[in-house]
Amino acid sequence: MLEKNHRQKRRRYRAVIIDGKKIIKSVLFVSAVGIVIGIIVSAFWGGGKSSDPPETEEPAPLSSAEPAAVQSGTDEPKNAAESLKKIAGYIAGFDPFTPSGAVAAEVRGAEIVNSYGLIARGEELLPTPAPTETPAPETTPDEVERSDITEINAAQNARYDDYQIRIGNETSYAVDINGMLEEPLSFNMSGEGPKVLIVHTHATEAYAAEGAVEYARDESDRSMNTSENVVAVGDEAARVLNERGIETLHDTALHDYPSFNGSYADALESIENYLAEYPSIRVVLDIHRDSIVRGGGEMAKVVTEINGRKAAQLMFVVGTDENGLYNPDWRENLKFALKLQNKIDEKYPDLMRYVNLRKNRFNGHTTKGSLIIETGSSGNSLSEAKYSITLAAECIAEFLNGLK
Repeated sequence: MLEKNHRQKRRRYRAVIIDGKKIIKSVLFVSAVGIVIGIIVSAFWGGGKSSDPPETEEPAPLSSAEPAAVQSGTDEPKNAAESLKKIAGYIAGFDPFTPSGAVAAEVRGAEIVNSYGLIARGEELLPTPAPTETPAPETTPDEVERSDITEINAAQNARYDDYQIRIGNETSYAVDINGMLEEPLSFNMSGEGPKVLIVHTHATEAYAAEGAVEYARDESDRSMNTSENVVAVGDEAARVLNERGIETLHDTALHDYPSFNGSYADALESIENYLAEYPSIRVVLDIHRDSIVRGGGEMAKVVTEINGRKAAQLMFVVGTDENGLYNPDWRENLKFALKLQNKIDEKYPDLMRYVNLRKNRFNGHTTKGSLIIETGSSGNSLSEAKYSITLAAECIAEFLNGLK
């Protein structure tokens, strides 16, 4: 009892001293422990990445338009590993599984969005292609480095004697194309309300000037003007679908401006808001523009001729869960893409490139009818892109009307 009172007196007169160095050391220690835990968990579980990789969509190689591989793969995400990763992330104060996570944690104001919802700010750490806002400074012709724009036929069967739907499969998953074509879709278009949502994750993607045969290599191929970027292509697709009885909404937000990195997270927020307001939506079409630059800087435009007019060739891109993000219905997305590809091929056999199956998710988890449509490339003109999406949208509308 005396000892207790003695301790109380000592506490009563003890000075409060704040040791800044000890605080800093403690914070660094806790962060180090979090990193170590993260490394151990990652090595033990071999889990997938905790966030989408940097969104610098490399164009799929034209030479990879081969039939799907036959090897098998697992579709199950590693939920236990993700839970442990979440704990490690909270302890560390940043995402120790993302290469830029530790760096971003040291930079004030950085933002990284990862799969378990922690938000830190770090987008400025990665290079951001800037859309054009004002004309480029005037230069003399001798100061501008220019390269050719070359037309190529990238149709899925352009290099083959036989016809078939082809998949550029960049995953380890096996795909039975014929089996998927025979299976029914798991959704239909019955009921009231909007059924299709068109978005543009990379809305500032723009096109070459009309009739251009070369381009300036130091000029941006992006634009904030929605009358000349892929938003204009989306306007055309929405018009065709609505005119043919498919109620369609068009999100015209520039999700890649002011920051290109993080655009998929920004687009996802919009998609989820639309789905909450319009639960009748069954199909989400994310319209992009591809970019194909060969060695030496030569730019390729993917083009065919239909009814005497040049049309930019299109490519469906389907994401999976192979990089570890939740996407349980990616096979439904692929089935949908294959059926649309088959429908378009019946009328315009040279309009479509091969279907591109990717490891990234690309927000494909939002509906069972989610697809990316690459509409031409940066070497195509806007008129070629608008013409091709018009032809494809007519076929898509006919297919969707058959699901009512």
